[in-house]
Amino acid sequence: MLRSFMFLLLTSVSGMSYATCSGSSIVYGTPITIDLSDKLSPATPTWTGSFTTQYSGSFNCTTGNSEFSYTPILSTDSKYATILGFSNNKYMVRAEITNPPANKTLSASGSHTASELNTPFTVRFTLVNQSGTTLTGDTANMSDVLFVSDMSGLSIWEIITWPINQVIKIAQWLFSGFKWPYDNRDMFGQPMIIKYAPKLTTCSFDNAGLTVALPTLGIPQLSASSQPGLTPFSLNMSCQNVGVNGNSDRAIEMFLSSTQLLSTDSSVLIDSSSSAAQGVGLRLIKRDAPQTPVTFSTSTTSRGNATMIFSVAAGAALDEHFTLPMAAYYYVWAPAQVSQGKINTSATLNIIYP
Repeated sequence: MLRSFMFLLLTSVSGMSYATCSGSSIVYGTPITIDLSDKLSPATPTWTGSFTTQYSGSFNCTTGNSEFSYTPILSTDSKYATILGFSNNKYMVRAEITNPPANKTLSASGSHTASELNTPFTVRFTLVNQSGTTLTGDTANMSDVLFVSDMSGLSIWEIITWPINQVIKIAQWLFSGFKWPYDNRDMFGQPMIIKYAPKLTTCSFDNAGLTVALPTLGIPQLSASSQPGLTPFSLNMSCQNVGVNGNSDRAIEMFLSSTQLLSTDSSVLIDSSSSAAQGVGLRLIKRDAPQTPVTFSTSTTSRGNATMIFSVAAGAALDEHFTLPMAAYYYVWAPAQVSQGKINTSATLNIIYP
């Protein structure tokens, strides 16, 4: 029993932790700068980049066969995800190192350069719909995303608890504004500067303020055809920041809205003023669907059941300039109440990016 006890005691003593290479504090390499502005969009929500650490400086090892471990702070574990809320959370981007580097061993003792510990790594960036760390601007200054630690001389207990401690530190890092709680084994860190200021596709209405004048008709003429006074017009559109391949980088929808609608039929524009013609209003059609009247929304931000007069999916082809052929005609909604007068009514073209 005494011999066994002495063996366990000696084992415990010889397992004490002595780092043989690490210095007194972390040394940061040259920051890696990446601009995601033209790499991430709703059409291409994921981008993966390959990088190499830029550790610099020198260190000394008192023993040979020193082992070094890399900790990827940008975790692939969703519980510890790094999500950057650029421009006050307007754009949420997750960053994760997808290939944690393997441990590295330096066989010789003595002086070494930090470049001997440089390693390639891969980062995946993804647009997400999750909360994260709020950034007031378009740039995230990450003081460290991948650091290397001296693993030589670890005790058995430290070897067992090392992975758990690193997970705990990742959680602390996320909740402390990206400040890693280093210890004396941590040697070199890799900063990264991430920018995201996307120039997304937008469209505008070239002939905004358009007035469509229908012909003057007598009351009998209103019943002479199914679309009396049919008057064609066009909505001219221009789109900016269309991709070099001629595609939109996000979904775009267009619809019409109005506050001057017949209460029982949202496809009829009316003039409710006392001097206006009664019992008759206006309808619009898309000229490529002449038998289907356009339905209007009462909201300028939500289409609801209104007709989508144009749409394009994220990643689909989009011309920088195009025309939407439309037409307007008189519509009698109360034949017994039709009276003479003018009809002045309006609608708004709405462009949304759902």
